[in-house]
Amino acid sequence: MRFIIHISPSALTLLYVHELPLSGALAYPAAMAWILFGLGFLFFVTLGRAAGWPRGTIGGLILVGGLANTSFLGLPMIETFYGEEHLGLGILIDQLGTYMVLSTLGILIAVTYAAGDASPAAIARKILTFPPFQAVLLALALKPFAYPEGLELVLGKLGATLAPLALVSVGYQLRLAELRGRLAALSAGLAFKLVMGPALIMALFAGALGAGGTTIQVTIFEAAMAPQIGASIVALEHKLAPRS
Repeated sequence: MRFIIHISPSALTLLYVHELPLSGALAYPAAMAWILFGLGFLFFVTLGRAAGWPRGTIGGLILVGGLANTSFLGLPMIETFYGEEHLGLGILIDQLGTYMVLSTLGILIAVTYAAGDASPAAIARKILTFPPFQAVLLALALKPFAYPEGLELVLGKLGATLAPLALVSVGYQLRLAELRGRLAALSAGLAFKLVMGPALIMALFAGALGAGGTTIQVTIFEAAMAPQIGASIVALEHKLAPRS
């Protein structure tokens, strides 16, 4: 499991963030995941407290309900529905949005809801030592420099392990019998992730802010992806809502 969290996403980040062209026009796509996660936090904390759910359940829902699978699910979907030329936009949403959120706010939520009253120093240390976060900083620092020959191939091979290993890891731990008594929380998580969250993003970007065009369409499309596998792995690693 540690390989999936530490190595695979770090390789993808070093590979793709290094090549991303950064401009102000990409503010909406980059901001989407941060806004979606914030909305999810407010929704699940409010609902969880009203329903009397355990802290671990609330923390797990914030993670998996507030982050979309914008990589190995989102990227093929973008290519299918919008064309290969928009894959760069999907990579930006994933790397500077979803995975950056997971590497910072996601770790903050995981540590806080798993350990209760974690100290600010402990939380900061956990974020700063989280390999995907370090990979983002390193990739941005190395943008002025070309990678050595062969490095992109190695990073691509390592990054390609994320989808199959994550799916096997999460699927292997799935026990349908353990859904008993948790269907309300599961339904709320899926309802927010697949319906409410994307609808709020569309209302904000296309409605309140009046943004339009294919870039906004792809951004809303990515917001509607299923829960992120990486967030599920982080939730499992921090024992959020563990088996009884």
